[in-house]
Amino acid sequence: MTENKDKKIWARNTAVSIHDETADWFAGQHKDEEKDYFSSDFTYGRKQIEKIFYKEIAKLPKGAKILDVGCGTGDDLKKLFDAGFNVAGVEPSENMLKYAQGKLPNGTIVRGNALKLPFEDNFFDFVSAIEVFRYLNGQDNLSGFEEILRVLKPGGIFFGTFINKYALNGFPVLNFLRKLNEYFFKKPLRFHSEFETPGKIKSKLLSCGFSQVQAHGIMFAPLLILYRINKNIGSFFARILEPADPFLSDTKMLQPFANHLIAIAKK
Repeated sequence: MTENKDKKIWARNTAVSIHDETADWFAGQHKDEEKDYFSSDFTYGRKQIEKIFYKEIAKLPKGAKILDVGCGTGDDLKKLFDAGFNVAGVEPSENMLKYAQGKLPNGTIVRGNALKLPFEDNFFDFVSAIEVFRYLNGQDNLSGFEEILRVLKPGGIFFGTFINKYALNGFPVLNFLRKLNEYFFKKPLRFHSEFETPGKIKSKLLSCGFSQVQAHGIMFAPLLILYRINKNIGSFFARILEPADPFLSDTKMLQPFANHLIAIAKK
């Protein structure tokens, strides 16, 4: 029992520390996305997520209340705020928080995390958590889902991203090798990675009380490998393959192998 608790705390702490370390990098990536989203695997992947994200946002009435859990540098919230939505954000990383709070009015973004949201029940129309739950372990994920369900209004929507367990991007294999390295050579992991499948994440969210859940695969996963070999090569093939990306990553048979897994759940 103590060991499981220690692992949970380690995952939480490393999630914060890794984002404290990389806050400047994330801020730069968001600027690059505005110029040319084909420039890196990060910006290309985020653009593909945004296509699904803003389809859901378009269904909301103007002035709807939106919460971004793990809002990072605040770039997504700023876009929603400028579009006329009533936004709020929570972010556990102090360095990320500084970037985010500088973009939005005082009090819009507060320090906090998915496990204890500082908001009342049935408050938000829409809650997002992009690249958040991948860093927390399974038990904390379930606790976070329940918290999001609590603050959502009846009929409200949760939009979250996850790591695909069988993604064809090499990351599941790399993570396995890192664990072997930790076991045999005592080299600690930098952070926890929680893997999901489309069926598994649907079951988890339904078990937490959501009434409807749909899954999407986003970004043709081998593009990540091409970007890591050479950014220009990755960019070249991403430009060619983008029109086919929905077929290559979001058809039902191919969803489990996509780079990103998205879940959209209704309260």
